[in-house]
Amino acid sequence: MGNLESSPLSIKFLNFLWRTKISLELGDRKKGKKLKETKCDDFDDILEIIGSQGKFQKILLYGVLAPLTAAEPLFILNIIFMLFEPDHWCHVPGRDNLTDVETWKNLTIPMEVGPDGNSRYSQCLMYNSSGSSMQCQHGWEYDRTDYLETLPSFYNWVCDKSNFATDALTLAAAGNAIGCLFFGHAADKMGRRYVFFITLILNVIVRIISLFVAQSFNTFLALQFVIGTAFPVMYIAPCMIGAEISDKEYRAWIYSCTWMTWVFGMASLPLLAWLTRTWFFMGLVTSVPGILIFLYWFWVPESPRWLISRGRIQEAAVVIRRIAKVNGTSDKLSDQKLDSMLKTLVIQQDQCDRNVGVWTLFSSWRLAKNTILVTIAWAMNNLIYYGITLNATNLSGNQFVNFFILAIIEVPSGYFGGVLADKMGRRWTQVVFFMLCLVTCILAAIGSVHSHLHMLVIISIVIAKFAVTLTFLVVYMQAAEIFPTQLRTTGSGFASTVACATSIVAPYMIYLGKLNVSLPYMFLAVMSLAGMISSAFLPETLDQNLPETIEEAVKFGEGEKFWSFCPHSHKKENKEAKFTP
Repeated sequence: MGNLESSPLSIKFLNFLWRTKISLELGDRKKGKKLKETKCDDFDDILEIIGSQGKFQKILLYGVLAPLTAAEPLFILNIIFMLFEPDHWCHVPGRDNLTDVETWKNLTIPMEVGPDGNSRYSQCLMYNSSGSSMQCQHGWEYDRTDYLETLPSFYNWVCDKSNFATDALTLAAAGNAIGCLFFGHAADKMGRRYVFFITLILNVIVRIISLFVAQSFNTFLALQFVIGTAFPVMYIAPCMIGAEISDKEYRAWIYSCTWMTWVFGMASLPLLAWLTRTWFFMGLVTSVPGILIFLYWFWVPESPRWLISRGRIQEAAVVIRRIAKVNGTSDKLSDQKLDSMLKTLVIQQDQCDRNVGVWTLFSSWRLAKNTILVTIAWAMNNLIYYGITLNATNLSGNQFVNFFILAIIEVPSGYFGGVLADKMGRRWTQVVFFMLCLVTCILAAIGSVHSHLHMLVIISIVIAKFAVTLTFLVVYMQAAEIFPTQLRTTGSGFASTVACATSIVAPYMIYLGKLNVSLPYMFLAVMSLAGMISSAFLPETLDQNLPETIEEAVKFGEGEKFWSFCPHSHKKENKEAKFTP
């Protein structure tokens, strides 16, 4: 899911799910002995009473989160199809209905060498009366095989304006980076519910407005930046609410279910593009239904965990009683007992506040090294994933089928990622599949300059998408496991924010394909190599006693040999502790 999950808030959600396994290993490390640290989260005790997999959680998942995450790709990724630049050539007056297009182009348009090294009709030059080449004087004609109109063909964003589409995607990516910081922080201060609906307004309403003002490129560009700030927090915030009112087993199912519905929505996008065939109609069809999501305002609650963390226990009590009522467990929790439990939680939250920040990540050589390596691996994942997604419409063959295949390949990738990470270990799973991504991107670069090898390019990029989706899953695990408890959110948030910022260069990386069609694939190969190297020097976390304190994190991975393969023997205690999904 690209820079699908690249914000501090998104990492808190993923950490929240992955912490299920970590808590089993840390909490039982020394059976029969009390941990020195105060237990910071007893909200699960309340969930056991009111129901953590009850009717309320199921309504929230299947009635809200699943349809929401299926719809979001439609109005988030539709811009990729709307900004598609079809083949074009200069319009030269004088062709009557008796002259076919190819004959007229042969008479009026000079030939040139395209970015793939093959000859083609020039897209920006025409012959003048003396037979010399000159810039287009009367506008352009467009290949309308796939689309009747796209934004570049409707507003002539071609030739000297061919960078306009790339600029729009870049501003949207820049908005992502700012939104990661601003709305991720706002969700911790204002609450998940309010921030979700604020970002929904930006992503749906502002996107609809942008359809009507696209003739002013500067205005359109500014709105793309505003729209970009809303994602990915818009996706994560409601999912986090669902995770925070569920137990560990149901949290994992929430993640799996919403991920699957996201893939379903992404896979349905090319079908809508094929059916609508115009940028404006596609924009309306994929964005206007999003207005219905605002009806969720009357049902989606604020996260009671967040309310407790802010000391708003009365509001938390209202939400908890509502959950208990829907789950049919109101009689199991008296008002007096609930108030007592909530007050205890607030006291424990205060005791667990710690004065740590980003600077702590670099307080020792080993911790700084692990932070830098995780950040590089995360950033490379982000760039490769985003680059492949943006480049999907530039592949030869049927672009709608290509995009569909690149979407559904995430399903087996996610499954095998979890299995292999638990068998081979996190480190070598990352290294092997970054290497696979490297090889396939090189093959794509070679095949892209030979037209008869177009199927090699498509197959290679599908495999690369499979590999990078898998490594994305594993880097989430590594980030959640390498950092100590006190720095888990801070460390993962830092890495994801840097990765989100680096994705700004992805649109221009793809734009280089206009100069040489192999360049984007070569850059993706370089990114894969960087990711492979950074992953190789991270410590293995599978079956290890994970760091609970900063002092333990400083020593984590010490003495591990580079060629060690899934070093189970390092874990001396708690071998029987297992995570049950």
